[in-house]
Amino acid sequence: MSSNAEIDVHVLLLPTTDPILWRECLQSLENEPVNIHTAEGVPGHIGKARYGGFSKGTAPYVSCVDPDDLVIPGAFAACLETLEAHPDACGVYTDELIIDRDGKIIKPGIWSQAPWNPLFQLEPKYLHHIYVMRRCFVEKLYLELLRWPSMPEFILKGLITAHGPWVHVPQFGYKWRIVKGNAHNKMSPSTIYAARWRVIPALQNAAKKYKAVIQTDPFQDTSFADRSRAKPAK
Repeated sequence: MSSNAEIDVHVLLLPTTDPILWRECLQSLENEPVNIHTAEGVPGHIGKARYGGFSKGTAPYVSCVDPDDLVIPGAFAACLETLEAHPDACGVYTDELIIDRDGKIIKPGIWSQAPWNPLFQLEPKYLHHIYVMRRCFVEKLYLELLRWPSMPEFILKGLITAHGPWVHVPQFGYKWRIVKGNAHNKMSPSTIYAARWRVIPALQNAAKKYKAVIQTDPFQDTSFADRSRAKPAK
């Protein structure tokens, strides 16, 4: 951790935050090139809380982690290196491992090792953690965050593609702890569909621009799935 790093990372804390898991989370960030900011959670409105978190600090890049999860060493350094190597990207993201309450690895995230494809972003668990974005683009979407009590991160990661592609960092950078109180277990179907409809136009535009496809025919000849990152169509 540093006081003048290039990435501002916020953590939302609630009265129900487990202090032991939060301490473990904080320890996992000790050697990362990030500035840590704590922000108060807003019960019933994650979007307002995320707005408060992302607006902290002045670093050119922003991210967030949850206080019951763990960062794998080197994750943020890899994200920073990739962002600097791809100035056209809106953000970058790593793969994740799913762990249980005690920290035992259950399995890799379902989308691990796959290059970015905007057509898959209709799945809320796609492009989960760690993700790092350019602050200048996130700031343009502050008002949008305030409109979404649930799933503001999903909205943000979809709409920000109007400013450039996501770039996949092909390494495990995060351990997502699955516990009973996880927010994703509380999302209603109506919220999920409303959020999907909000980002569909942006993701369709990104798919067209970067020639994204979903291959259903095993004999289909497509190069997109084999690329490490998308390139604009000419």
